[in-house]
Amino acid sequence: MHRLGFLIPQRNVACEIEFPRFAPEGVSCHFQRLPRDGATLTRESLVAMMETVGEQSRALAGIDIRVIMCACTSGSFLDGTESAWTLGANVTAATGIPGITTTVAVVDALRSLEARRIFMVTPYPEDITRREAEVFGAMDFEITSWRTFGCAQSEMIRQLTSADVERLVLSEHSAAKAADAVFVSCTNLMTMDRILSLERKLGIPVISSNSATLWRALREAGVPATDLGAGCLFEHPLLEGSAISREQAPAGREIID
Repeated sequence: MHRLGFLIPQRNVACEIEFPRFAPEGVSCHFQRLPRDGATLTRESLVAMMETVGEQSRALAGIDIRVIMCACTSGSFLDGTESAWTLGANVTAATGIPGITTTVAVVDALRSLEARRIFMVTPYPEDITRREAEVFGAMDFEITSWRTFGCAQSEMIRQLTSADVERLVLSEHSAAKAADAVFVSCTNLMTMDRILSLERKLGIPVISSNSATLWRALREAGVPATDLGAGCLFEHPLLEGSAISREQAPAGREIID
């Protein structure tokens, strides 16, 4: 049995649904929650939540976990580009187990897909979405355009369905097709069961925070997994020189603090 560990935000419900649903046979998914004050999505509260990753990861360390994913997208980029790597390093320092953030997983996924021009969808408020576009821009990706559901609180994200996500992406059909890939951000946004449908309709790769996180965990654990029904990403290997460390990251134009 390959055991994968995931640190998820306190109010996240999507990871515990999507990861076990799409994980291949012989893989089990184990979760530990990261506490956060309040449900309002603010930079300050999300960054503070991620400060506990080292402490919380120790709760997963005693069951032969192969990798621990910091499964929160916004929390792993809002403190700047460096945080995408330092948070994973904090997990490794606390447990001796490879630690990887969702932001790093997305970077590795886009590199494996050879996608640089990205159409992005998020559930976040506009200021957080704009910050995400800036961070990915600094890591040498171009966010060609983006749309957001504009959710101010975690509960609002939980009310969104994967069908809502698909409708929003397809409402921007031309903008999406003009990019190399579609990226649906946020580990609390249900999406994975719609990825294949979106890829067929758009003719380009589609990834979500959760599909990238699961793919990266499987690759780190050395688990062969291809046809999982969650998009073409799972047909792609992890490229040599993955972005697990800051030194191996894409050569971005700047470091955002």
